[in-house]
Amino acid sequence: MITITAYDWVPDFAKGLVRDLRVRWALEEAGLEYRVRLVTHEEKLPPSYRALQPFSQVPAYQDDDVALFESGAILLHIGRKSAALLPTDQTGQARATAWVFAALNSIEPFIMGLIDVDLFSREEPGRRKVGLIGKRWSRSGFLILRNACAGAIGWKIVSRSVT
Repeated sequence: MITITAYDWVPDFAKGLVRDLRVRWALEEAGLEYRVRLVTHEEKLPPSYRALQPFSQVPAYQDDDVALFESGAILLHIGRKSAALLPTDQTGQARATAWVFAALNSIEPFIMGLIDVDLFSREEPGRRKVGLIGKRWSRSGFLILRNACAGAIGWKIVSRSVT
């Protein structure tokens, strides 16, 4: 049985942003049975948890064969179990893997920066920059959608026509 870890509590502003969500979503899309082990802050600190997740974060993933950490690695592992998430041909898998890396390393850090501004700087003058960046991205012809399963399995970049 697949087991993933998730926090037993997160503040309201973090709901939907914790990385176990993308793993849960992928498992649902793949139709794989799993259970969630909720962990407290204290439960993620001892060496036994750090053996599963060296950075004391969530998610951690375990099945009968493997224990993994890092949501991108977990998503690729789940994807290999389901054609609903990852192409079955080698070329398609390579392209999807490239998009996972792009999503996690090239796109997400910038999106998280915008989320930080939105969450923690609502009243500050720099907040106007978020709107300007959004307009600039919109004009560039890309629509960024949070999607745990399609395309990059983390962030889906969908080219769109700009009028």
